[in-house]
Amino acid sequence: MAAKKADVIIIGAGAIGCAIAYFLSREGVKVIVVEQDSIGAHASGYAPGILNPQVAIPEYLENMLPLTTKSFQLHKELYQQLLAESGIDYYFRQSAILTLAFTQAEAQEIKSKVEMLQQQGFKIQWLNGDAVHLIDSRISPEIIGAAYSEDAGELDSYRYVLALAQAAEKYGAEIRNGRFTGLKRKGARLTAVQLSSGDIACDCTVLAMGPWTGLAASTIGVPIPVRPQKGQTLRVRASGPPFATILAWDTNYITTTRQDALIYHGATHEDAGFDEEPSTAGRDKLIDSLVTMVPSLIGAEVVLQTACLRPLAADGLPIIGEVPGWNGVYLATGHWTKGILLSPVTGRLVTELISGSAASIPTEPFSVSRFNSFRS
Repeated sequence: MAAKKADVIIIGAGAIGCAIAYFLSREGVKVIVVEQDSIGAHASGYAPGILNPQVAIPEYLENMLPLTTKSFQLHKELYQQLLAESGIDYYFRQSAILTLAFTQAEAQEIKSKVEMLQQQGFKIQWLNGDAVHLIDSRISPEIIGAAYSEDAGELDSYRYVLALAQAAEKYGAEIRNGRFTGLKRKGARLTAVQLSSGDIACDCTVLAMGPWTGLAASTIGVPIPVRPQKGQTLRVRASGPPFATILAWDTNYITTTRQDALIYHGATHEDAGFDEEPSTAGRDKLIDSLVTMVPSLIGAEVVLQTACLRPLAADGLPIIGEVPGWNGVYLATGHWTKGILLSPVTGRLVTELISGSAASIPTEPFSVSRFNSFRS
């Protein structure tokens, strides 16, 4: 029998896994994080770090808004604290965002979302094209207008994940390299996590493996409806001042990183299985959308092209909570494009669930039990 080495073992050292490790270890819980690759090696390390808590999709509004607004507030509270605990500056800042409309249909859709977001309490307004160009004259003259909001933020996602990991280690968490292979149980109770290097006894485990979490379905005996969605991005260098606001259009965004002044542009949304390789087609599509949004960026130097896999659940909502039929096995996955934004609130919620504390936000809407696969 494996000797007990941890209270909680977290599988995955992306933003979600490291945030859970941080909040648990801060409460004195003995945590081991197991990562097959390296900290922030996948989507968490390549994410643009845009924090937009606004929810303008009616079917997601009731469940997602409490998560996004709480997590954005936690980001604001955590920045100076994590900087002091880890010594890593991840350049968090509050930012404005312009959501561009090029057609009348886009303008009408955005105006409807502005009304919805205003009712939620967000400071957001519709601006005509002239007003938008007063903010930044480089934006395409073809736009009709844009929504403008100051309720957003930005950070360096890779450095953020490193800060979480290092702060967790300061509180006693251990981060190990290893490959997850399975779980051991006695009845419904978890007894150990199986790694390629051997078993580690524990009371609880959290599977925070991003799009790879679904591969654990055979291990836990229930389906996990999460699939990978490929996203490609570009980092380009161009003359001129940095963009003062985040620019968004459709699924595309433009922002200027603080630390190296590169323009960060993305992203594609591709169903490509577990293919993480950047492609020429992806690059060409991104260059086209970049120049559509800001024509003067034609000819900008492409410094880096990246590709990563986002975890997308069957209904688009994250999966957070204990696995049915198990005592001590939790899921934290399916955060899609909002993993960086939602990592603090996920870390806090999983900590509350494991400790038996009252959840600060109801977690039932995010339970894996919501899927038909788990209904009797």
